[in-house]
Amino acid sequence: MAKYIAFRVLATIPLLLAIAVLTFGISVAMEGRGSIAVSVCGEGATQECVTEVEAALGLDDPLPTRFVNWLGDVVQGDLGTSLSNRNQLVGDLIGERIWPTLSIVSLSLLIGISLGMFFGISAAIRPGGLLDRTLSIVAASVIAAPGFILGMLLSWWLAVRWGWFDPVGYVSMGESTSGWLKSITLPGIALALPTLAIVQRQLRSSMANALQSRYVLAARARGVRSSKLIVSHALPNAMIPTITVIGFRAAAAIGLTVAVEVVFGIRGMGELLVTSIVNRNVTVLQGGMIVVGLAVATVNLLVDISYGFLNPKVRLEK
Repeated sequence: MAKYIAFRVLATIPLLLAIAVLTFGISVAMEGRGSIAVSVCGEGATQECVTEVEAALGLDDPLPTRFVNWLGDVVQGDLGTSLSNRNQLVGDLIGERIWPTLSIVSLSLLIGISLGMFFGISAAIRPGGLLDRTLSIVAASVIAAPGFILGMLLSWWLAVRWGWFDPVGYVSMGESTSGWLKSITLPGIALALPTLAIVQRQLRSSMANALQSRYVLAARARGVRSSKLIVSHALPNAMIPTITVIGFRAAAAIGLTVAVEVVFGIRGMGELLVTSIVNRNVTVLQGGMIVVGLAVATVNLLVDISYGFLNPKVRLEK
């Protein structure tokens, strides 16, 4: 298993390099729309300010040189300084904004995956039953609804109407643990509902097929308990395609936090990236994209490793 994990970690390196190339390419494309230095310095920009910004970004160097220098700094953990505030490090700015986003994404995945698996297994036990049909209708409705619509409905119903939560804002865990939990619950649920619905549908389909497979029917004929049939025989095989879906949903949740953060007035990574694009703050945009890309690559790595645990054949092939 250690050899398999090492192989998957090494296989992630080309993905990280591709993310770096894409990030750098986007920043170069933004330069093509006009001088970033002039945009950063604002109206009435002095030549001294423009020269300083161009020197900080290395705009006069060839693109390959700029990319190598920038990538070297990133590997060392140096993401540069914000162009809108030259005294603020990009790493510190991202460190402030990443915790609200991580909190929301983590809670959404916890709710979506756990409840999605529970409902998926429950529906697969009695396919075609009332619970199965009800969950299928609800899941289809949730998948069709945009995330920001779900967020606004939850905010109006549970926060404005019932007053159980604050409709906007984020409270850090250092300030108040209960306030932190209340501030991430609604955005976490809004982000979790599509994940819950998709995981439930996928696991229901996979479990229903697994429960009708020959090895499960043979185990049932030998008198194996139903609970053991589900947990030990059907579920491990049904989880293999479900893990793929969970990986896609985890990566998508990172991107979808933009809409959720806007609805609930939370200043997280999504709001930071949007602001950096509007203000053409290239250094912040590059740093944010690298961090988000690293998170997505980590999710893909965990999914690949999970395959090895669930399917021994995958480990033997490496």
